[in-house]
Formats: sequence, structure tokens, C-alpha cells
Amino acid sequence: MKLTPRSLLGRTAVTISLTLVLFMVISLGAAVYFIAIPMAERSADDFAAVIVSAAQTLESSPGESHEELKQHLLENHGLIVTTQRPALAEKTFDVPYYIFFQESLTQHAGQELKIIESESGPIIWVDVPTDGAIIRIGFDRGRLGTNPPVVLILAIGGGALLTLLASFLEVRRVVGPLARMSDAVQEVGRGHAPPVLGEDGPKEIAALAKAFNHMSSDIQELSENRTVMVAGISHDLRTPLTRLGLAVEMLGEDSDPELVAGIRRDLAAMKSLIDQFLQFTQDLGDGLPVELDLGQVLEAHAADLRREGTEVQLNSCDPCPYLADPVALDRLLVNLMENAAHYGRGAKVSVDLYCDEAGVSIEISDRGPGIPSDQAEAVFRPFHRLETARGSRTGGSGLGLAIARQLADKHGWSVELLPREGGGTVAKVVLPIASRPS
Repeated sequence: MKLTPRSLLGRTAVTISLTLVLFMVISLGAAVYFIAIPMAERSADDFAAVIVSAAQTLESSPGESHEELKQHLLENHGLIVTTQRPALAEKTFDVPYYIFFQESLTQHAGQELKIIESESGPIIWVDVPTDGAIIRIGFDRGRLGTNPPVVLILAIGGGALLTLLASFLEVRRVVGPLARMSDAVQEVGRGHAPPVLGEDGPKEIAALAKAFNHMSSDIQELSENRTVMVAGISHDLRTPLTRLGLAVEMLGEDSDPELVAGIRRDLAAMKSLIDQFLQFTQDLGDGLPVELDLGQVLEAHAADLRREGTEVQLNSCDPCPYLADPVALDRLLVNLMENAAHYGRGAKVSVDLYCDEAGVSIEISDRGPGIPSDQAEAVFRPFHRLETARGSRTGGSGLGLAIARQLADKHGWSVELLPREGGGTVAKVVLPIASRPS
């Protein structure tokens, strides 16, 4: 499982945060190594010198001045001096300051001195040997209450949190318009007219939004012009075709039957092509979804093909309820099934319906010549036909698969053409599980 965020917002925020946190770590490390540690060593050395000097001063001074010296050390240096030395366990400190303090005591006293901790309170004691006795000097542990690791953790943690928050807010200003533009691009891909994007914000984002709005407007205009043109041509061709049909029917009995039959076939083929053009220009519709039984829908279309002489084998599961626009789904399935029957060379067409909790898919398989892998997407473009279809007298217009892809994109479905084992093609339609009724 990848831990890297998939969104631009997450990746940018993490990248900026990690960069700044690394900068903070390097900066704090340099400050600790070149500033804090030398200062701690100097402070520890000064404090160790005061303790050793205090012990030596007490040893060399007259006894009547000891109390005055002890009071002076307590008030000015926070040092507690006692000659009573109850047994206390030696304490090992891993804080860097105490390590420096231990080394400085050893250096000033000429021998290793033990640092011990009081059991009754937060007092640190040091036994300093002198010529005549061992003087125990203590100080409040709070005096050396520095805790560099905690400071380091708080500095890095707090800085990382503030950095992450600032990065998130800043990057969101850029990613927000991009996310809206991504949604608009998907709407264009489905054939919809997206709402006009706001052309404000940073200069680059505003320029991008303005260019997208212009492009979207051009696409809609081109699509409308194409639709009007194809619809107009197709509609205008119907009148001469009707006249030709009437003329053929009025031919005398002495006309060549073969020639008349050929003309009728050509007229039927032209009428079929015009019907496909008109279907391509029709609005894909936004019909309200209704609950359908996909098994029954496929059975009805299979029965239509059987009446036309195509053998169809329907392999369906139990009733499969699905919410969809019935007109759009019928047009999609009819185009794919008629395509399989047309190019299947008269072989049986198999229709498989898979319906479970994981999803819904329909596979329409034929035994036709198949589609080269490099043409599997190209055949979904309008008016694109393979050479095998171009050479056929009854070849289609190249709009059936284009209509199927348009319908799929508009309604959030997917359709793809796959090679069939043993030869042929499988048209696979996947319907989102989100539209399954609960």
C-alpha cells in the first residue's frame, strides 16, 4: 500500500511540510551543535569551578566563618553545604548538561567526583574531598532543569504542525480552481456543457480558466454545427430516396428483376445509413432513471435478433435490478448486439450478464474477424471503420460504436472491445455499482 497521497493537494502539502521540517531539523541541529552545546559546556565548567572552589574555601577558612560562608553560598549561588553524609545511591544522568558537569568536576577536582541524588527531595549532591574532610555540596535540581530533547521535540513538532497547516491552506488556494476545472473537463468529456469557470484568483489560474471557458464554448459550438449539418443532410436525402423508391415500384413488369432487387437493396442500405446519421445527431437525453431488470432487457433484445435470423445465446444470472435511463441503455445495448450480429459472420452471438455485489457487467461476444489491438479505441471515433468493414457492401457508417461510447460516457458507464479467445471480439459494458438499488 502506497503511503504517498494521490491528490495534488496532499502531495504538495506533504512535500512542502517535509522540506520545511528538514530545514528546521538542520537549523536546530546546527544551533544545538555550534551554540547550545558550547554554552552548556561553558556553564557546566563555571558551575563545577564554583562548587570545587567553595569546598576548598570552606576547608581553608577558620571554623567561626563557616556559617557565614555557607549562608553566602546559599544566597548567591544556591549551594547547600553540609558535613553530614548519609549513604545515598549514586545517580547516573544521561542529560548532556550533567555529562559536561561531571567532566568539569573531574577536571577541577583532579579526581572523579560522585554525583548523587537525595531520596527526600529534588536535591543533587556532590561529595568534594579536601585535605581534611569530604564536604557535601548540594543544589536544587530545578536550577538545572533544562531539557534539550523536549525542547527539540516541541520545536520540531510545533513547527511541523504549523507548516503542514500553512501548506494545506496555501496549496488549497491553487488546487481548488484546478479541482473545479477537472470536474468541468469530465463534464465536457461526457458531452455536457459545464458551467462557466470563475476567471479570478492568481494570474496563471485565471488565464487557464479563461482559456478553458473559450475552448468549452468552441467545442459546444462545433458539436452543435456538426449535429445540425449531419441532421440537415440526412433529412434532405430522405425526399430523393423516397422518390427513387416510388420510381422503382412503378417500373414495368418487363424490367430486369435482378436490377430492381439490387436497387432496392441499395436504397435500403442508404436508408439504414441515414437512420444511423439521424440517431447520431439526436440528443443523448437525460431521462430519469428507472429500475430495470437487466436480464429481461437483454432477453428482449436477443429475441429481436433471433427474429432476424441471428442465433443468440443468453447466459444470465438471477434477476439483476439496476437504475438507469431505459432509452439510453437500450440504444447502447442494441448498437453493440447488432454490431456483433452484423460482423459475426453468421455465427452464434453470446451474451453474458454478471451481476453481484462487486459490480454489474455485460459481455457481448461474436466470432467475427476481430479488431487489432491498435484499433480497439480508434473504432469508437465517429465514421471510423476498419478495412474489413469498408470492403463489405453492407458495411455500416462507422457510427454505432461512437454512439455507444457517447452514451456510456454521458451516463458514467464504460464500454471497451476485447479480443475473444478462439477468435472474435468481446464488447464489455461495465455499469457502476452505485446505481444498484438497495
